[in-house]
Amino acid sequence: MVEPVPLRSRRAAPEMRQADILDAALAEFSEHGFEGARMEDVARKARVSKGTVYLYYPTKQALFEALIMRDIAPRVALATLFLKGYEGPLEPALMRIVEMAAAAIAAGKLPVYPKLLIAEAQRFPDLAAFYRREVVGKMLEGLTSLFDKALARGEISGITGDMAAHLFIAPLLKSLMWSLVFAPSETVPFLPDPYLKTHVRLFLRGLNHA
Repeated sequence: MVEPVPLRSRRAAPEMRQADILDAALAEFSEHGFEGARMEDVARKARVSKGTVYLYYPTKQALFEALIMRDIAPRVALATLFLKGYEGPLEPALMRIVEMAAAAIAAGKLPVYPKLLIAEAQRFPDLAAFYRREVVGKMLEGLTSLFDKALARGEISGITGDMAAHLFIAPLLKSLMWSLVFAPSETVPFLPDPYLKTHVRLFLRGLNHA
């Protein structure tokens, strides 16, 4: 029998209640997946009533979207701002991006969202569409801007900015998926940092000879 959890005081600030609900939702999604997560269990973990959860987040998708906007979107916005404002040569900018990505992967700081999307995208396409628009799409937009500027000044040639962005980001996604699927069973870890830095060098060499 599950012991009842004391509810958080109604006097708690709305921001505190929302933060507790989102933390509880992340724990629930991590444990049970998107389909298996239940709003009543989110409420229990957050120590609020089920009605309070629905007051702020009327659906599980609203919870998922709020988590993305809290945990990932601000970082993507900063990266995109950097990429759109950067005017120097490509290599330092690309190295900075892969160093940040490799550090997050190696430190095990990847949240549950990629796992959720892989598992649930076919059954819940709106989740994938939201993540594609708010995360992947914005990163591709920033990278496309970076490559368009490099094309305009003649640093690279023979490709469109959009295609370069897609080609560049592919090994980052591979590193992410590798860490989620294969890394837990590896006896010798495949480190993302040297892999991604090698990717930058080879990628730029290929563009310079296009």
